[in-house]
Amino acid sequence: MPVMAAAEEPTDPPSSDAATADDSESDAPTAAAPEAPAAKTRSSARTSAAAPEATSTEAGASADTQAPGSEAEPKVPQEDWKIEVHGYFRAPMALGISSRPDPQDPNGPSKGQISYGPNRTVDSSYYSFAYTRLQEQDWAEITFHAKKKHVDAAVGWMGYWLAAAGSRNPDAAAVPGVASLTLDTDFELAGRKSNIAIQMGAWWPGFGYFEKYDTFTLGRFRHIGEQLRLTVPVDSDLTLSVVEGFGTGRDGSFGYQVANTSPLYASKVGADLLAYGNLRVTYKKNVDVGLHYNTEWTRDPNLTADGAPGKAYSDAAQARLSVVGAEANLVLPYAGRLWISPAYVSVKNGWALGGYGGTEVMHAQGGFGIATNYLAYWNSPSNSTGTGSMVNVGFLYENSLSSILGKAPGELAHDVKLSIFGLMANASLDLPAGTALTQKSIKQFKYGADVTVQALNWLGVMLRGDTVNYDRDNPGLIFSAITTRLSVSSHFLSSESIYLQYSRYIYGDRFLLAGQWPWGTPLVAGSDVTQSGVYSGKKPDMDVIKLQATVAF
Repeated sequence: MPVMAAAEEPTDPPSSDAATADDSESDAPTAAAPEAPAAKTRSSARTSAAAPEATSTEAGASADTQAPGSEAEPKVPQEDWKIEVHGYFRAPMALGISSRPDPQDPNGPSKGQISYGPNRTVDSSYYSFAYTRLQEQDWAEITFHAKKKHVDAAVGWMGYWLAAAGSRNPDAAAVPGVASLTLDTDFELAGRKSNIAIQMGAWWPGFGYFEKYDTFTLGRFRHIGEQLRLTVPVDSDLTLSVVEGFGTGRDGSFGYQVANTSPLYASKVGADLLAYGNLRVTYKKNVDVGLHYNTEWTRDPNLTADGAPGKAYSDAAQARLSVVGAEANLVLPYAGRLWISPAYVSVKNGWALGGYGGTEVMHAQGGFGIATNYLAYWNSPSNSTGTGSMVNVGFLYENSLSSILGKAPGELAHDVKLSIFGLMANASLDLPAGTALTQKSIKQFKYGADVTVQALNWLGVMLRGDTVNYDRDNPGLIFSAITTRLSVSSHFLSSESIYLQYSRYIYGDRFLLAGQWPWGTPLVAGSDVTQSGVYSGKKPDMDVIKLQATVAF
């Protein structure tokens, strides 16, 4: 059956996935690769100048006959491969400015300090609801696609720490990070040219991408597995797309001490299983509606063999993370674009679905991430097993002066763009009998707006406001930021920019460095490590300056 490279999901721009091996519809330049080596070798063998001139008998035999016992050389279609390169990186330099006492003299006078920005802010952790994307950190990815008709083979590398800047982070790079093969074919269905594609390998398909917060309301899957996609144009305006996927996320740990003597055997790995389905209907360029379901579970006892109380394999076998939800895009002339995505997340024994691979959703990785971020799990199953549910809604409205005036993007020399956005997460905790916890819900809501003015086609000025209400039942767990940004690029519609940004933060009295929930876990994932020390429990930096380069190609 003839096969062809499948079109990828249009909703996921490059991110921390984001767009790695599956952005085959990008506008990156394409260059024709040399002829496939195997075909080239055969051709050269037939026309070698070093071969003696054939006699008429030999020539006739070579053209029309085959020597006894020899095999006919298979005919390989002479199709040119084409190489495409897609990538994304961001390189931020963030500096926190504050006045604090000397760490060796905490009761002494305060003096000016300039620190590594993420160490003293509360919204720089990607795996936290506090994340605003104002203080996003290093990321780079590059994917090579080898394509010919019906085939797309992709291999990519990625990492979250730019080591050339100084200190090294051995866990930062995924080398290689992704590798997948896509095959598909066109066929007739009810008189319409339809398409079916299968993709297999390791990559990160995602649904419900929320670009303002760089997270997924429905799910992104860090897995190795398969995806089957059927695309059917119902008529010239209406298209139906159905996606099915199944794969495994690798849960486990890496033993650095073991690696000193046996690096090949230093990983302890268990498999988490995941499955997902998505139904999408698109009408022209105006309406795009998708319904989604995914679930993750495990039947691998490798990581629970010790049978710790409350964390035995029998408990892990009941673990489940499921998401059901939708997303809709509505684009109308003059009125702009509205995106909305409601979702319901259900988790049981989230501790057993590790936070490395598997399902990424709502700023959390795996069931373990949901359990620690939203369901009060802190390694004490008698108090919380990471069981409960979440009701989430994300929304984004965008419009521009050019849209209001009925002009195409880029047609106005001085355009103005407005965005209004927000994300709500209401978590209900299902706690075991006898728990010491008294809080049974966490209600969170973050929202913001920004306005960008294109003073010139290469120069833009942005003003943005953000508020993160970390627990609506605890007024002190809140912070806000006012941000200004000056951006330069080759053109404001291009995909690269360098910008200078200043953010001023205002904190509630309970939002502190290395702050904790009442049950002792960090308010912000990782802050117990990055913000420990003499300034723990103090106010985070109020002034942060950042210079950043960003490009997608």
